[in-house]
Amino acid sequence: MSGISETLSPSQIAMLRGAGNSVIVLKTSYTLVGRGVSGEHDINITPDDSQVSREHARLIMEMGRWYLEDCSRNGTLLNGELIHGQRVLLHPGDRIQIGRSFDYTFSEMNATAESTAFEPMVAGAVPHGPPHETPPAGAGIWISPSAAVWRDGELLPANLSRTEYRLLKFLARHPGDVCDYDATINAVWGVPRDKDSLHELIYRVRRKIEVDPAQPRFLIIRAGIGVVFFPQGSDALA
Repeated sequence: MSGISETLSPSQIAMLRGAGNSVIVLKTSYTLVGRGVSGEHDINITPDDSQVSREHARLIMEMGRWYLEDCSRNGTLLNGELIHGQRVLLHPGDRIQIGRSFDYTFSEMNATAESTAFEPMVAGAVPHGPPHETPPAGAGIWISPSAAVWRDGELLPANLSRTEYRLLKFLARHPGDVCDYDATINAVWGVPRDKDSLHELIYRVRRKIEVDPAQPRFLIIRAGIGVVFFPQGSDALA
């Protein structure tokens, strides 16, 4: 990438959502983030945050996809995982943290339907409208666009990682249906992986969303076939 910034079409524009309903709109294909940037569309972080480099990271739209590229001394947190000198593909719901003062969630303007894909997980949810962080009333699992998890209306302490979020987002499109292993693996990683990798991922998600991971209600493995997600819990079908 040359660093030349081009104005994006409306369908390519992305957003960063922060605390207090603050929003940064990404209208160009190349945006610098740091405490010493000065471009018209760059994101300038307060100079008081010593953990932030002068040019800390780049947000890049290339070939229809958004990327986060770290170019800092201390690294950037993406969904709680440190990336350092890496370029990573972004997905709706990814949380980007830089230093002490920058904490935003990435979303794409043309992915509104995907960003709100989890809203119908709870009975009475409205499957339309902008992403929000308040779960609808009712029992079951609800996952926000920023990968926070509510169970039976209560916010759980652990956010989902990118791979955990992609797993539940895929399964939520087929609630109550058994999704075969190969289709699920492709949706999560996009490349072939063994079933043990998928099982390990499922066990990690269970520890975050289930009351008792040893007796799961929401995320069920059908041995030799695939995996099924019950948004309201498998006991709701009894």
